[in-house]
Amino acid sequence: MRNPYTRILLCVFCCSTFSTIVFAVRKHPSKADDWPLENASIGAVEIAAGTSRQMQVTYPTPDGPSFPLKASVAWSMETPMKGISIDKSGKLTVDADVPHGTTATLLADVEHGRKKLSGKVYVYHPDENPLIGTWRVDTRVACGESQEIKAAAASPLSLRGYNWNFEASQQFWVGRAQSIAARTMLAGSYKLDVKSAKIELTPTWPKKPVSNWNYLFKDGGKTLILRPLEHQDDLEAGCGYILVR
Repeated sequence: MRNPYTRILLCVFCCSTFSTIVFAVRKHPSKADDWPLENASIGAVEIAAGTSRQMQVTYPTPDGPSFPLKASVAWSMETPMKGISIDKSGKLTVDADVPHGTTATLLADVEHGRKKLSGKVYVYHPDENPLIGTWRVDTRVACGESQEIKAAAASPLSLRGYNWNFEASQQFWVGRAQSIAARTMLAGSYKLDVKSAKIELTPTWPKKPVSNWNYLFKDGGKTLILRPLEHQDDLEAGCGYILVR
């Protein structure tokens, strides 16, 4: 190719084609690259009055906890609410005088509008619902008025050895949340009567009759004895679950 003009045209054509391909790749990243953004979420937020928390947008992983999304996020409140605020960095603050049961909605603008998320905030006071949180259930049980600790009888339907989670939204579930062994054994809603130290569980999965329970805190609130008032398949009469924070 001795003609210099032809060489110049070929060079321009090649450069133009290369630029077009690069632009297309940048404009349309692979689906694998988009997966974290497409599956990102805020989730429900439970926060005690009088505390703060650093919020994050996260995405799920198949065999472990959610990972923080590496992206710019602009945080705001859907509706301004007295005593609840979030700054530009995502620090959520709830004043101590915000009533138990107050709810609000957070907004997250990811990458300047590429994705917009929202998440519910549930404010609680530990003295009005001391159950809120995740409890690990011991494989042993507490029996009788003396709360004697003993080994439990084996049962294929046992809820022992799983985590019990009581949420501020008045929902509960029993199971494992993460890893390849994740599963839900029981889920539904609950009602709490702090004065009488009783809980009413209404399972929605699997569908089961409503059950009633007494509870007792020990070890400064770190241990919870949960005893059914009706027969439970995996508990002997007079025995209850031992839950530990």
